[in-house]
Amino acid sequence: MNIYLIGMMGSGKTTVGIKLSEKLKKTFIDLDIEIEKSVGKTISELFDENGEDHFRLIESEKLKTFSESVIACGGGVVLMEKNRQFIKENGTVFLLMATMEELAYRLKNSDNRPLLVHEKSENGLKNIWLERQMDYLNTADFSIETEGKHPVEIAEEIILQLN
Repeated sequence: MNIYLIGMMGSGKTTVGIKLSEKLKKTFIDLDIEIEKSVGKTISELFDENGEDHFRLIESEKLKTFSESVIACGGGVVLMEKNRQFIKENGTVFLLMATMEELAYRLKNSDNRPLLVHEKSENGLKNIWLERQMDYLNTADFSIETEGKHPVEIAEEIILQLN
């Protein structure tokens, strides 16, 4: 079974996923990086050249190719019902959460977030959160607050929930 980390961009999925995979001695997969490797383009280039819908199709296919791994999913993986269903059926799902203020702070220097190109503010993040909130909450088996915690501490919290 996989362990899926879902949540907003900047919530710590990759950082926590790396620590968690080390502790559990499982392979770590950053789904966005795997997509970039498979198509030879960055996520931003995919969005620009082919649009979000095309990216989401690639994401859905790539999602199905990993097993026995800790998988940091892209923030929008929950937008497609088939993805939500797949990850619920094939692993344990952890929603990593932080306030919009904290997410904006973490993302302030990020230039590879196609959905935040025009607005990196708390308001832009809040709009994305409101669009995805119910999908995140309905998909997650557990929710973990990340703010003010070290990634190792969050990984240990996840391990406690798994046990």
